[in-house]
Amino acid sequence: MRRSLRLLVQPALALFLPLTVSAQTRPPAAAGLTDRAAGQRIFDAQCAWCHGNGGDGGTGPNLHGRLRHATTLASIVDIIANGIPGSDMPSFRSGLTERSTRQTATYVLSLSRSAGRPGPGNAERGAAVYQSSGCSSCHVVDGRGGILGPELTTIGGRRGAIYLREAIVKPAASHPPGFLVVHAVTTGGTEVRGIRINEDVFWIHLRDASGNVHTLQKSELARVDREPEATLMPSYESRLSAAQLDDLVAYMATLRGPK
Repeated sequence: MRRSLRLLVQPALALFLPLTVSAQTRPPAAAGLTDRAAGQRIFDAQCAWCHGNGGDGGTGPNLHGRLRHATTLASIVDIIANGIPGSDMPSFRSGLTERSTRQTATYVLSLSRSAGRPGPGNAERGAAVYQSSGCSSCHVVDGRGGILGPELTTIGGRRGAIYLREAIVKPAASHPPGFLVVHAVTTGGTEVRGIRINEDVFWIHLRDASGNVHTLQKSELARVDREPEATLMPSYESRLSAAQLDDLVAYMATLRGPK
């Protein structure tokens, strides 16, 4: 009887043995591929809302190429777990397990080692479109340009192609922080509309579309209307052709700061 039981049990155990040995002896490269695939699924569910599908960027930074805050797996794990103080990047410590955090970091690290998907435009032609369209009169790139709009020196590393195109075509839909539009009317009827530079209890400072700065005393104002959804940037949807838009987006995608 005992001999018969051994004959039955041993083949049954043999069915599980290859699986156990395979899991224990799986090569490190295969383990890395598995972690990256699992990390991609987590990223698509948790991170793509801000960083875009495939990490191409959105309201969060573009994760392809050189990352500003993280260069190693350990530093990416730390950012996912703890967030970045003073930024919109939250902590996922309570939402992800330690293993899931590491898997997500493995996927993000793989993105940082790739250049991302190339767009249809030509960056060299886009640089010419940028100049001929007057973009430099409002935006700074590498220390040159106007200051009415956000600086664009590193915009390609912070935003993806989809976000960049929307900012050009529908600028009010991708309103950057720190550029609140205010419409002020003095008691004498004079109207001033511009970007708020500074404001306290008694004064408000506005820069209008021409770049002129207005210092206004609040006691002399009849109205102060803040327009959080407004922008002074015009839409270029009808000002540029589809090919020019592609070229301009391709140029802006190359703006990643000092090499």
